[in-house]
This record gives sequence, structure tokens and C-alpha cells, in this order.
Amino acid sequence: MVKRILRLLVKLVAGLAGVVFLFDNHLSGTAGGLILLASIAVLTLCGIVWMIFLREDEDACESWPPRARP
Repeated sequence: MVKRILRLLVKLVAGLAGVVFLFDNHLSGTAGGLILLASIAVLTLCGIVWMIFLREDEDACESWPPRARP
């Protein structure tokens, strides 16, 4: 249950950072550059958190749909 909530939170934060990254072209100067760098940093951090903490077990991704285990 905790992993599910954490996955949802990481997806939400990464999605918001992606939207900021895409629509950052309206700002110019130092503020625009800082927002662009911050959104890239947040996206990178979300990717690292996803890879380290939220990766599925290798056995769980073995087949789809899941087979019944004896």
C-alpha cells in the first residue's frame, strides 16, 4: 500500500515538473533558466527515486497475465 501511494506521488510530481518543463518558454532571463533547471532536477530526482525504491521485483514482471503458482 505504501509503495502504491509513493508511486502515485512520484508520478504526480514528475508530471508537474514535465508540464513546467514544456511550458517554460514564456519566461525569459534568469527566472526562466532557473525554473528550467529546477524542473530538470526534479524530473531526474523522480527517475532516481523510481529506479531505486519503486522498481518491481524481477519475478513479478516475468509474465503477463500473471500465472498461478503451484
